[in-house]
Amino acid sequence: MTNEPAVPDEAPAETGRTPLQLSSVDLNLVVPLQTLLEERSVSRAAERLFMSQPALSAALSRLRRHFNDELLVRSGNRYDLSPLGVELLEAVTVASSSLSRVFGAQAEFRPEESSREFRLVCSDYVAAVYGASLARELSRTAPGVMLRMEHVQDAIVDSAPDSLRDIDGLILPHGYLEHVEFIDLFADRWQCLVAAETADAPLTVDELGARPWATTYSGRTAIVAATRELHVLGVYPQTQVTTRSFLTLPDMVAGTDRVAFVPESLVDRFELRGDVAAVECPIPIPGIKQAFWWSPSHESDAGHRWLRGKVAEVAAGISGA
Repeated sequence: MTNEPAVPDEAPAETGRTPLQLSSVDLNLVVPLQTLLEERSVSRAAERLFMSQPALSAALSRLRRHFNDELLVRSGNRYDLSPLGVELLEAVTVASSSLSRVFGAQAEFRPEESSREFRLVCSDYVAAVYGASLARELSRTAPGVMLRMEHVQDAIVDSAPDSLRDIDGLILPHGYLEHVEFIDLFADRWQCLVAAETADAPLTVDELGARPWATTYSGRTAIVAATRELHVLGVYPQTQVTTRSFLTLPDMVAGTDRVAFVPESLVDRFELRGDVAAVECPIPIPGIKQAFWWSPSHESDAGHRWLRGKVAEVAAGISGA
């Protein structure tokens, strides 16, 4: 016989950290946190928030205690984000946008009185040819509304439709999303962009495979679905340069023998440079059909209904131009 306590057959599972209760968090710190991480400077963040520097420094101290992390780390004469700060920047941006939608929700939306922020995700090409027109229309009818246009990322497309809850809309061509509400916006077609000095020589299918290429994107959100048509023909272009921006393609093509697929709606502004030219592709390429996609969770939101109406109205104006 021993006096040692009996050992249970199975040790109890660890409970882990106690889940954070939202009621214990001061939500007044969300905006200072986002601004500090974006500006990486107490003085600039204070100026942007119309706060005194001592008040914002006190907020930063509270945030550092809460996260047990410096968040902003001095590096020479500037501040850099700590690893946790880098992680928090994206998370707090999404959280801030979600909170704005929650507390900005109204049974009746009055655009002329609203200061709501709408967050749209799209390529720089769509922002230029469609987003600018939408921004002008929103400014005309709802001068206090803010439109935030962010660059499309693979993660948003890959995790849709769940990711669409955190944004007001994703503008992307058909072919990437299914079973999601959408509004068709505008149609476009592909052309090949080449250096001006090479534009007179006919572009053949063989040349498409032999010449180096400048391409946009590299993952599933590669809007250049035209490239897939080359693969169907057994043509696999040699990618020499990849960029996340359609608007940088002329710089990647000018003065070289590279080829790039570009939407026709960008051709006029590209050719104004004089050092690049658009030519017809030697193979038939399916057109581009851009659409505005949104989460079903926004369906009954009065402000979102208003936004969708403006999205469709601006699209009709572009299509009819």
